Amino acid sequence: MSQLRQTVAERLMNAYAAYYDITPVEDGTGLKALCACHMRDSQYVLVKKAELWAAESHEYLYLWSLDRLEQPDVDEVFRRVLEDGEPRVQPHSQHMYTYLTAVVLYDSADPQALAQLKKLKKRREFKLSLHGWMEFRIAAVDVSTAEITTNRSGKTMEKDLKRMVERIISKHLGEEKNQ
Repeated sequence: MSQLRQTVAERLMNAYAAYYDITPVEDGTGLKALCACHMRDSQYVLVKKAELWAAESHEYLYLWSLDRLEQPDVDEVFRRVLEDGEPRVQPHSQHMYTYLTAVVLYDSADPQALAQLKKLKKRREFKLSLHGWMEFRIAAVDVSTAEITTNRSGKTMEKDLKRMVERIISKHLGEEKNQ
């Protein structure tokens, strides 16, 4: 693993630690961590038992780190995230959404793999969305240029992720110059 990619992965996990429960993964694959975030909003009158409404939101973020992103890697990320994440989705009347998110850090990539990544999608609605929905999002980050490629549903996280990665990379390069 390149030093820059390792630094980006560690600092992203540190940044995510404020909002996510992080479980490091050491299974010999590119998967480095599973980050889980759970939120519940509700409104009540006078006492908490008189609840007017409630909404639960969940996100399971899978952080990957690969030397080179190839088409089989994209298939593997998609398969593993759905295989692990879909059983975690528990739809009920107060469930609003669950995002299954993959963030892939890489040093170089096959252009066809990035084109394939842009086309990935998986969305399920439960009881006509009355029990919420589940959606797959993916963002691939080229750590050498900070360029981000996402699928359609991953566009919402692109701006924040780009800002974080650029900040991490510039800080890392500044530390290298000082040494």
